[in-house]
Amino acid sequence: MTQQSLVDIAYAKIRENLINATYMPGLFLSENGLAKELNMSRTPIRGAISRLESEGFVLSIKNRGIQVKEISLKETLDILQLISFFQELSVDEVVSRGNRFNLDKLKMYLDQQFEAEKNGDYYSYIHNHILFTCCMISSVNNHTMLEIMDGLKDKFILMAMVNYRLTPNQKHYSANELNQDIYEAIRKEEYSSIKRICKESFGKIRERIIMSSGI
Repeated sequence: MTQQSLVDIAYAKIRENLINATYMPGLFLSENGLAKELNMSRTPIRGAISRLESEGFVLSIKNRGIQVKEISLKETLDILQLISFFQELSVDEVVSRGNRFNLDKLKMYLDQQFEAEKNGDYYSYIHNHILFTCCMISSVNNHTMLEIMDGLKDKFILMAMVNYRLTPNQKHYSANELNQDIYEAIRKEEYSSIKRICKESFGKIRERIIMSSGI
């Protein structure tokens, strides 16, 4: 196996543990520890960490190790606001240009969300939630928007997984009801209702995040 292949494997495994919040924000990792965990030398670990640092997932701190970066309150709200804006824009494009939402795909992701809740699989639930949202936004047929969403998708999952692990006693899986309402409004072509649902959802999430931060 080539050195680059080992870097790719290390990168994929470490990134997966970051996104599903196995490595929580603030945690310090080490090259030696990761090499032992992944059963490989430090060289591919170093290459993987370099890539992850460039993506903003970790930070190398001299004499301390590799710290899992926290997503700031500002970045969290910015990501959520942008996603909400893209959802509303997708509705405007459907109304003004005659684009269509893919109801079959939306229903598939929605069904998988509910199935994940039934199985207690939060990662699968949140993954299908963001895929439902991306499917909605894909109706705009704007490749730049889709590239932005693709870049935000993993950070969105990471934010949700961290919150899930930090708040085990709170009610979760609320996006099932949210996306069910959006799906029904799309099916009935009640486009103003879709925009209202998205606006209200972002407002509630924003308020909850700000209140929990103590600001």
